Amino acid sequence: MRELPLSAGGDLVTRLARERDPVRAVVELVWNAIDAEADTVRIELIRTAMDAIESVTVEDDGHGITSDEVQGTFGRIGGSWKALASRSKNDKRGLHGQLGEGRLRAFALGSRVTWASESINAIGERERVVIEGVKERTEPFSWEASRSTESSTGTVVTALNEQDRSLNSLFNDTTLTTLTSQFAPVLLNDDALAIIFDGVKLNPSDEVLDDTIVEVALDNDPEAVISIRIIEWRTGKHRAVYFGEDAERFVVEMSGAEVENQTAFSAYVTWPDFTVDTFSELGLGEMAPDPAGAVWRATTTAVREHFASRRRSRRRDQIDEWKSKGVYPYKTEPTTEAGKAERAVFDIVSSALVPQIPKRKDGAQLTLNLLRDALKTDPENLALLVSEFVALTEQDRQALTKLLSETTLAGVIRAANLVTSRTKFLAGLEHLLFDPEDSKKVGERDHLHKILEHELWIFGEEYHLMNSERGLTQLLRTHLKLEGLPTGKVEPVKRWDGKAGRVDLHLAAKAKEHDRIRHLVVELKAPDIKAGRPERNQVEDYVNVVLKTPAFASDRAVWDFILVVTDYDEIVENSFKGDDREVGLILEPDKKQGRPTIRAYVRRWRDIIDENKRRLEFVTSSLEFDPSLAEGLAFIREEYADSCPIVWGTQTIQPTCPSDRFRRYPDGRSSRKFLDRRRRARK
Repeated sequence: MRELPLSAGGDLVTRLARERDPVRAVVELVWNAIDAEADTVRIELIRTAMDAIESVTVEDDGHGITSDEVQGTFGRIGGSWKALASRSKNDKRGLHGQLGEGRLRAFALGSRVTWASESINAIGERERVVIEGVKERTEPFSWEASRSTESSTGTVVTALNEQDRSLNSLFNDTTLTTLTSQFAPVLLNDDALAIIFDGVKLNPSDEVLDDTIVEVALDNDPEAVISIRIIEWRTGKHRAVYFGEDAERFVVEMSGAEVENQTAFSAYVTWPDFTVDTFSELGLGEMAPDPAGAVWRATTTAVREHFASRRRSRRRDQIDEWKSKGVYPYKTEPTTEAGKAERAVFDIVSSALVPQIPKRKDGAQLTLNLLRDALKTDPENLALLVSEFVALTEQDRQALTKLLSETTLAGVIRAANLVTSRTKFLAGLEHLLFDPEDSKKVGERDHLHKILEHELWIFGEEYHLMNSERGLTQLLRTHLKLEGLPTGKVEPVKRWDGKAGRVDLHLAAKAKEHDRIRHLVVELKAPDIKAGRPERNQVEDYVNVVLKTPAFASDRAVWDFILVVTDYDEIVENSFKGDDREVGLILEPDKKQGRPTIRAYVRRWRDIIDENKRRLEFVTSSLEFDPSLAEGLAFIREEYADSCPIVWGTQTIQPTCPSDRFRRYPDGRSSRKFLDRRRRARK
């Protein structure tokens, strides 16, 4: 086969292959088929016996690729011939692709991709062109052409997943809605076009709840008008805004979650004056220079006003229906400003909760009355309270009523929230410590240490943080302070080798009985470190410092030193004392008069996490709460975005990421202060 050199064009876009986005790869390959004037496009997912995807094929009945077109189609990154044309080869459709990068996206589906195309060349001869792409090669594409006897034209793209890359996102429930939204304009305007994904035909007309077109003038140029087609979908959570030159071709896709976060929708923005530069600047949103910034501002305003109007209309209709049935809890119109405000809030909240409100008259009346009363007494938890109360059985309602006579609703909510938060934290922590890939990104001081400063309960409910990342001298000062002794003239405390030493976490608790003071010193190690003799000796050094330094002498003090690791070697295991190996006791010097009680342990994270899970298991089973890995990671990502690399979807967010470290919240606080405040409130 002949080598096909691949050179870079001037309009190269940095996001080229997007190897972690297989859905986007399918989208690009389907658009290539549509640009090739196909009437039918089939996407097949070939599975193994274990239900993993071993290959993906995209087959179309378009005009195919001729040998004359190979160089122009595959020989450049960027600079596509489509950028110079607005219509397909036989003038059947408008062209979607312009950047010349779609075939590179195919590498998100497999490391080896083949295009087998049947076509009619410039002199009317039928030919077969086979193009092979291998991601690891310097020149990724090679090709060959031969005579063909096939009577039909078309192209079959086959991506072989030789590296066993995870393509699970193609199984996701949102994939169909994403594809439907992406191709809705062309499918709704072209009855002859059919797209079948894994045996399911995309039919956007069945999913359309509302279809509205609005025209808006740009604020920087009132004579420039954009057209926005807003489609509201019946199901799914897809929210996106698309931009294109006409009603079928949309080159740029942006998330619409910040524009409208309650309704599944797609907004298709059409403006004939779009240019390549304008398209590239749209990603900056409101910060984009005009005209891209003006287009984005006009789009967001129009979409928000559209859905606000839709909600007001639905709310009025629902309120009128409740009034006609006699279940609306307010019988007269409000006469005071406070009454009007309460009524307005009630109408908004009740309309949002319509799916949770029973259809039967008695059930609806009970729920709406409860909603009215809850609005006055517990507005912060209003929506969740109503939703859950509606679903209770009669027995559960009686139990709730009895419980609320013995404690407060706020107390119940706080207790349940504490348990669910801790359970989600354990799920996320377990992944960070033991996942083969993600655990490599977790450091001891930069990540694990900073997280555990705020989750001390994992070592015991009674402890409070005394010091973090402080030396042995500070350890002594804290001890003296708890003993009620002066701390002004403290001699520096050193290890046997003359070094100051530094402990990770120093926790303490003053027990009510016998006036005991319990100290817990936790030494952490990164997940990739297997504890051996050096780590064991480090803990023993700390024990000897407390044991032999006269200033630490106290009958009332109990010191526990714990080295926490993912695993340890035989040297550490052979030093365990007693029969209970799970406890991991390695040192327990004999108790002497006037000296503290001292013990040292080596514990595995697996055992600590399992112990905490068992403590929470009774409550979580009663709450019917079993967090998924995604929920655990989402919890850690929300709580500790500024101090830990968290895998979220396909992104890894480092602690130095500007968007996380310097994020500002509506009240002006920085992310770190905001999160610290939230953690204190939660605890």
